[in-house]
This record gives sequence, structure tokens and C-alpha cells, in this order.
Amino acid sequence: MDSCRQAGIGVYNGETYRPLNDRFTEHLRTAKNPTAIFYQEKPLAKHYNQHHPEIGPKLSLKIVEKASSTNNREIREARIITKNKPDLNDRDEQATVRQFLI
Repeated sequence: MDSCRQAGIGVYNGETYRPLNDRFTEHLRTAKNPTAIFYQEKPLAKHYNQHHPEIGPKLSLKIVEKASSTNNREIREARIITKNKPDLNDRDEQATVRQFLI
């Protein structure tokens, strides 16, 4: 989970099978370069352009759950997103696992 230091905004929940450092570095790169063409449409870049255009990123990370299989990670991610409703999750991460949640 990435989180902005401003309460109530800038929260993102996600899962990855890759090394956590690699994934976090990607988020950090997006926050550092929010106007780059490749990053402009990403939720984190939009957040930084709107809320922090003059300052560098200060991201925090928290592991909330671990799972070894893809299905388990995606189901847990969908449940956490449904519960927390993070504002930076702008696509339907739950689409692939909805069949398991019904």
C-alpha cells in the first residue's frame, strides 16, 4: 500500500509477484517524473501534478498481507480495495477475480 502524507488522499492498494523493491521503485519513478509522457496518465503522476507540483515525492509503503499464489494475491487485493476504497486505484483491479467473490 502506498500512501500520501496528506490524510485521506493519495492511497493506492496493489499486489505484485515481483520483488517489492522493483515495484516500489516504479511508483517512486512515476512520482518523481509526473509530467513525463509515459507517466502522465498514471494515477500517481496525476496525484503529484495536482497536489504536489513543487515538491519531491515522499512515499510510504506498508505490506498488509502476503500470498504466494497469483489467485490468492488478486483475491486479497480485490477485498482490500473493496474495503478501503483507495483513491489512486483507478482501474478495475477486481475484474479478474470477481468470479471468485460472488
